[in-house]
Amino acid sequence: MDKIVILILVAALGIIFTLVPSRTYNILTKTLSFDKKGIRYIRRRHDKVDALANLFLFIGLIFSVFYFVLPFYSLIYAVFLIFSFLCVLGQANRVLKKKNRNVYRIVIYGLYLMAAIGLVSALGLLNNHVTDMMVTTYRSDLFAGNVFDIFYLLTNHSIIVYILQGILFFIPVYCMWSQFKYMRLENTYKAMNILTYAIKVLFICIVMIFLAVEGFDFINFVYQVEYKEA
Repeated sequence: MDKIVILILVAALGIIFTLVPSRTYNILTKTLSFDKKGIRYIRRRHDKVDALANLFLFIGLIFSVFYFVLPFYSLIYAVFLIFSFLCVLGQANRVLKKKNRNVYRIVIYGLYLMAAIGLVSALGLLNNHVTDMMVTTYRSDLFAGNVFDIFYLLTNHSIIVYILQGILFFIPVYCMWSQFKYMRLENTYKAMNILTYAIKVLFICIVMIFLAVEGFDFINFVYQVEYKEA
């Protein structure tokens, strides 16, 4: 029931973002959409690339791999994902000003959903923070050299938990910066039309919820670990 309440609250809070007038987001557009900084034209490819968005994507990937060695990595991630959401929100406000108001609201709400559900999924709010202890175990085993044992992967599920947690960290970051990059280069939202955009957003959110809620239980089942919710 707690999971359902959290998801309902997340969905309801997103309505606020759709009701905010676009002019209110202008400050984000001016400061966090980065104008054309980082956009380069590659002559041999006859194409433009967004080096800035690629840089933040790379930072997100590096974090998702090495997060376990960072102190307060959950807090660092929350700050980074919120920053990423504000950047893409400012960019969306820029490219959607001339779009239909309903399209504007759907795109804004979709961006919010991917960020918010990604945040609660990655921070363990949907699974009672089951990864915290196992990530600590993996870090200790890695520094002790135990993970290099050929049987470690077969007998210890902490490495699989670490990988799944990294995936949950990276998915929403990728969604934010890939949308940001597409909006900067194509001046529209990343989809063929608003219907396919909505379907894509729902699919991504369902995947994140499923991984957060069922993924770790499945790992426990495979490794025959008895897990009881606190």
